[in-house]
Amino acid sequence: MTRILMIAHGHPDLGVGGGEIAAYRQCQELRAQGHEVLFMGRIAEPSGHGGTVFSVRDAGLSVPDPSRQDVLFHSPDFDHFRFSQRAKWAVYKEFRSLLDRFAPEVVHFHHYVHLGLELIREVRKYSGAVPIVLTLHEYLAICNNHGQMIKTEAAKAPGRLCDRAGPADCHACYPDRSPQDFFLRERFIKSFFSLVDAFVCPSEFLLGRYAQWGIAREKLVLLENGQPAIPADTSGDTQAESLCRRFAFFGQVSELKGVPLFLDAIDALPDTLRERLAFDIHGTLHHQSEEFRRNFAARVAASGDGVRFHGGYRPADLSTLMRRIGWVVVPSIWWENSPLVIQEAFNHGRPVICSNIGGPAEKVADGVTGLHFIAGDAGDLAERIGQAADAGLWASLRRNIRPPLSIGEAAQRHLDLYQRLALRRAPAPSPVPTPAAAAAASAPARRLARRAK
Repeated sequence: MTRILMIAHGHPDLGVGGGEIAAYRQCQELRAQGHEVLFMGRIAEPSGHGGTVFSVRDAGLSVPDPSRQDVLFHSPDFDHFRFSQRAKWAVYKEFRSLLDRFAPEVVHFHHYVHLGLELIREVRKYSGAVPIVLTLHEYLAICNNHGQMIKTEAAKAPGRLCDRAGPADCHACYPDRSPQDFFLRERFIKSFFSLVDAFVCPSEFLLGRYAQWGIAREKLVLLENGQPAIPADTSGDTQAESLCRRFAFFGQVSELKGVPLFLDAIDALPDTLRERLAFDIHGTLHHQSEEFRRNFAARVAASGDGVRFHGGYRPADLSTLMRRIGWVVVPSIWWENSPLVIQEAFNHGRPVICSNIGGPAEKVADGVTGLHFIAGDAGDLAERIGQAADAGLWASLRRNIRPPLSIGEAAQRHLDLYQRLALRRAPAPSPVPTPAAAAAASAPARRLARRAK
């Protein structure tokens, strides 16, 4: 049994996001295998718990079990530019107390945003033998624009993809921050990253970006997020004619996720084709401006019966929703890492239409397990949708889909990684002295003893 502290920037019961879901699925699988895992997730509410930043959530157990409880971290004061926790006492006192009490053998960070990079250093101060693992879910350390590597309007290149970050380029996006600020930001982040033993990267694309940024290649480990087992679905074998005409988006409803682009593509379809198709949008509008919400609602209303917005959904309902549609559309306009929805789609045998950049282009083989369209091009997406409304093509691509890495397999690969890192961190055993070496080593002690007399 291994004792693992798993840290995420949220809890899936309190806010659904791909990173939180991936972290908690891993936690639950490791618990099911008999390992002791303490899950620590950040909560957005301010602290009000008797002077501590922690509260306890009992992981849905009918009988509370201290070894399987979830801890919520009420982040007091966070600096989003440097990912620094300003309330130092929350780190060296409260978090350190948690480390001392739980005594983890491995600490696995699934994020540091809203938490503080200082937590990494506190783990290393706690123990030089405990492996520290960090899963990289996007490019936040590299890019101040929400980790999405897209030029801001200030850079006079709105919507333009950024290939490589640097102090001068970042200053162009954020003129209120000097190039020196960005230089120091990078140095600050890397000072904590240097304490991490391994960075888990769910895609080759993201791994390459961080290697380019300066993370040692030997510390970067390619490891996809695992998917839970689901009952076999054979409905597509007899419903190809109807399912191939149903398209759906799952995830956060936002501009960067490409939802407005998706609506543009639907509007660009010929009326005769559009009348035969159905489009569903499943997701939340959390963190979106009132203007975006109003525009989105107006566009959906103007689209008629063919486009339906269903709002958020529970992960437990995903299988039911997936079985009602034929295609999953991932129209992101930024370099996604490894969208969880792609693995979920493949887990349910659904081909994917995605933009031809970043992680999505890596995960979806064009013409094999899905279709690519030119990122940001609504017209090209419309053409792919028209091409996809073909039962023969849908059935052919569906047959090529292989089940993604299971959550059990992913958990075992993580355990193997933890073990390798623990062996690397373990202190070298003291050599057993030979009789001659022991006699030589004891000679100075005998001389000191004679002098003392």
